[in-house]
Amino acid sequence: MRAFRTIGMIATVTLVALLYVHQQVELVKISYAIECKEKVLKDMLDRNEGLGYNIDNLEAPSRLEEVLLANRIEVAFPKRGHVIKMASTKRSGAGRPYRLKVSKGPDLFSFFDFLTPKAEAQVNR
Repeated sequence: MRAFRTIGMIATVTLVALLYVHQQVELVKISYAIECKEKVLKDMLDRNEGLGYNIDNLEAPSRLEEVLLANRIEVAFPKRGHVIKMASTKRSGAGRPYRLKVSKGPDLFSFFDFLTPKAEAQVNR
């Protein structure tokens, strides 16, 4: 009888230890994924800024004038019927150029969350 109790206690402690290790491994995986996604986001924002600069530079009137003169292109005002008016579109969330969506599925091991300290993600700008 005593041997069964000892084996049961060892099995319980082993199971709890394995669940704790699993939770820590998942935590490290998630932190690596967050770090990778932050790097991708930073690269995309840098690229967006560079592309915005290029667009502003290419649309500058002085630059257009230089290109037209260099290629000897003559520009004339459009005639009636050559201009098409398009409806303007309003961008939703003008103050926020991107939106992150987070979906969280069911967590089977959330019962053991009290065993680990909590940390919040921070974005360095």
